[in-house]
Amino acid sequence: MTTTSRPHFTVLVVDDIPDNLHLLTRELTAEGYETRGVLTGTMALTVARSTPIDLILLDIMLPDMDGYSVCQQLKADPATASIPVIFLSALDEALDKARAFAVGGVDYITKPFKAVELLARVNTHLSLQKAQKQLQRFNQELEYQVQQRTRELGAANRSLQAEIQVRRQVEQELRNSEFRYRLIADHMGDLVCLHDVNGQFLYVSPSAQTLLGYAPDVLLGKQIADFCHPDDGPHVQLQFQTPHQSYEAITLCYRFRCQSGRYLWLETLAKPVLGEDGQVTNIVTNSRDVTRRVKIEKQLRYDSLHDALTHLPNRDWLAKRLELEILQCQRYSHNCFGLLMIDLDRFKAVNDSLGHLTGDKLLVAVANLLKGCVRDIDMVARWGGDEFVIFLDRIADLKEAIQVAERIKTALESPIEVDGKIIFTSASIGILIGNSGYTTSNDIFRDVDIALYRAKASGRNRYEIFGLEMYQEAIALLNLENDLRQAIQRQDFVTYFQPVMALPSRALIGFEALVRWQHWERGLIMPSEFIDLAEDTGLIKAIGSQVLYQVCEAIHQWEAAYALNNTFRVSVNVSGQQFRDTTFIATLDQILAATGVRGDRLKLEITERVLLEQSDSIAKTLAAITARGMQLSIDDFGTGYSSLRYLSQFAVQTLKIDRSFVSQIQPQRQGIVQAIVDLAHNLEMDCIAEGVETEAQLDQLQQIGCEAAQGYLFSQPLSLDAASTLLQHSSPRWVDRN
Repeated sequence: MTTTSRPHFTVLVVDDIPDNLHLLTRELTAEGYETRGVLTGTMALTVARSTPIDLILLDIMLPDMDGYSVCQQLKADPATASIPVIFLSALDEALDKARAFAVGGVDYITKPFKAVELLARVNTHLSLQKAQKQLQRFNQELEYQVQQRTRELGAANRSLQAEIQVRRQVEQELRNSEFRYRLIADHMGDLVCLHDVNGQFLYVSPSAQTLLGYAPDVLLGKQIADFCHPDDGPHVQLQFQTPHQSYEAITLCYRFRCQSGRYLWLETLAKPVLGEDGQVTNIVTNSRDVTRRVKIEKQLRYDSLHDALTHLPNRDWLAKRLELEILQCQRYSHNCFGLLMIDLDRFKAVNDSLGHLTGDKLLVAVANLLKGCVRDIDMVARWGGDEFVIFLDRIADLKEAIQVAERIKTALESPIEVDGKIIFTSASIGILIGNSGYTTSNDIFRDVDIALYRAKASGRNRYEIFGLEMYQEAIALLNLENDLRQAIQRQDFVTYFQPVMALPSRALIGFEALVRWQHWERGLIMPSEFIDLAEDTGLIKAIGSQVLYQVCEAIHQWEAAYALNNTFRVSVNVSGQQFRDTTFIATLDQILAATGVRGDRLKLEITERVLLEQSDSIAKTLAAITARGMQLSIDDFGTGYSSLRYLSQFAVQTLKIDRSFVSQIQPQRQGIVQAIVDLAHNLEMDCIAEGVETEAQLDQLQQIGCEAAQGYLFSQPLSLDAASTLLQHSSPRWVDRN
């Protein structure tokens, strides 16, 4: 930034955050101001009382005292009372701003601020202070001349000669005073005018020629309202009467027509001039061009309510619109409106394959497409990312909202061309009908987001309409997650053990560990109710660690009570998230060390998807498991995306046949199960069949060579005590009793 030539001003910056302090002093220094920076209110008071300061930028939140107290002490001290104070704060509440002005602040800037806005306001207040000081010096000088003349005229009564001499001296002094005044007026950048109480120009400084294009005498005798913009004229006329009525200075901002016909924004300080009887005789105005500042402020307001990429209204503007609509619905109970939340399906794939620039252009294209699907009175807003929200104003019923959703789906069926590339996309849409039942926009956004989530979970490229049952399900899911987190802290998970039997001997060769949740109110909860949620939230890692520890503790107890055969193992399901966790092997080692159990007592069951990820971390984890003597088993084989190459690449010992295949096995229809068994044997693996419930199923499995089985035919999952009892009475071929 190029430093511009400015009058010598010193600005004191008070902020307890060094980064903010450095940023502010750097920006001000670059603009040509001399700066002082301090971190506390005490230091600020010390510097202000010991160093000439022209303006103070004061943070409200300080370590030793708040900015309000600092400002009050400054204003209470005559030496510092005239220094203008601009508050800087992240607080944006109206009460905070009111308090700032109440203690003497001249302005209030909300963090995070923009440098151009800050510099514009600093420049404005310093210029106003400069003009006020010049006027004050002028008034003081004029007062001094009047007093001097009075004394000299008194002396003239004693001597005619002395009177002549005094008159000559006074005339010379007056000429000098007028010369100095003219010098100031001719070179002042601001416009200084004198008006009568009705706003008529009585005096106009020469700067009018440069600022407005008018010669000063052109304005004399005319009303200020004659040059105001038609939209601002009545307001200016009304405000101009305030100094006359209240004897106080006011500041107003309005558009003034220049001689060229264009309008510029003027900021005017109007102060009353009192006559000898104490009544207002005239009004003095000091005006400056603030067109650039007004444009910046308008742009800032626009930016705060619009999305920078699509130029659609953003979520803040949408929320304000909804709050107004809620009030209308509460006032007129028959009113209703619609809200559609739209999420582009697989948008991440566009960013990943074509780049974020193409993705941004696609969002712009979709934004334009959505605007073409609604009426002018409706609002299309960008919610963020690849999500949009459409507000449908004054709709009669749900049918209208569905028609808009159908139009959007139809429009997206056609490909969109971006930078010469043809892109196909679709959208998931949540629909909500709003009425007087809502009190805040947050509740509306919550409910329509629930409907959108349902649409995405149901397969995408569809719409779902919000209903009360969706909200109840969302609340139930949230409560379940909260309970799940408490259960992890309380260690409320219990491991059950389902026997694994050798075929055809039906001898016990191990167990599969199955987790249960012992809820403090609901009792025993089966994994089908919470495992998916645990996977989605990442809590499965903590639950898996607790299950592994309980399994190893059980093995330790059994080894102490029985002489377990070397082939006895307990299978434990391990999620993909656990496998991806870089601390999984370390956690496993800690559990084995704490319980004193050998790794070869464990068989870890994983899904086919884990092998298909092909990541280095998965390969290292599998290698570390094999190195510790643990066996690997592929759970639910045949239900996922099988790959024989990866199946043979890793040291997998067992394929588990899913219960869905076992339940359908028949004497003349063994194809799938037979194929899995043959595949396992060709890869030098063994098979375990899950969900065996009948003797007929067991006979078929034995005939095709399946090595082991588990299911309700043998036993349901057992508690630790029941499993220990089963071990005690098992065949000595598998368990050697002491």
